[in-house]
Amino acid sequence: MASRGKEKELVLIGTVHRDPDGAGRLRRLLASEGPAAVAVELSPYGLFYRRKNGRRLQRRLLREIRRLTKTRKVSWWEWGQIRAVWAQLAVPYEYRSAVTYCRDMGRSLSCLDSSRWSKYWIDTHWQQLLSRDNLTSLLEQIPENLRHEVGRDYQLAAILLGDGNRLMVSALSRKWSADSCWQQRESELASRLERLYCQLHQGSLVYIGGWQHLLGPSAGGTIYERLEHLQPRRLLLNGWAGM
Repeated sequence: MASRGKEKELVLIGTVHRDPDGAGRLRRLLASEGPAAVAVELSPYGLFYRRKNGRRLQRRLLREIRRLTKTRKVSWWEWGQIRAVWAQLAVPYEYRSAVTYCRDMGRSLSCLDSSRWSKYWIDTHWQQLLSRDNLTSLLEQIPENLRHEVGRDYQLAAILLGDGNRLMVSALSRKWSADSCWQQRESELASRLERLYCQLHQGSLVYIGGWQHLLGPSAGGTIYERLEHLQPRRLLLNGWAGM
């Protein structure tokens, strides 16, 4: 429900997309927040493409990894880098957990991202992502412990979302904030989210997306900065909470 006496509230939940514990964490957080509506950083095209092709691409990934690791006598599951690729091909846990909550509670769910941008990203990056050269490169790296790496990502996010870190935020965001495609996507996401918020009569609207969208001030035009006039409340999926 909306907090601090507000009739309605916008809540921004920041995630690490490759979080192996994300589904359970998000289900618990949604149950605690009890939003009236949920929006997810996923496009209709991205959802359709993963449902249609995700398992086939995961099988392709497994075949290639088994060829590359058959002389190493280790499990590909030990490489957090490979598990992150596997997760990217699947329907995101953010959507799966949101679907479960909205179905059980009778709430509305919106896929907010741009299908045009999603199609461009999949068409231009996924073939390279699954290429033998890329997978070979990943397997030549020291295997990452995915949970440890995700924990470090959340620690960084909490630092950058805390008070007094404008210079760090500005330095980190300089590259993507100069990207016109990024700016257009962030603007579209913010506009769609604000329309959903304006349509809400009471309760909270929860947005679930990558934690970078929550950065600000001095972050180059993130969703949070574009919607700061709505006084959104920011949360990280690992438990950090801020204004």
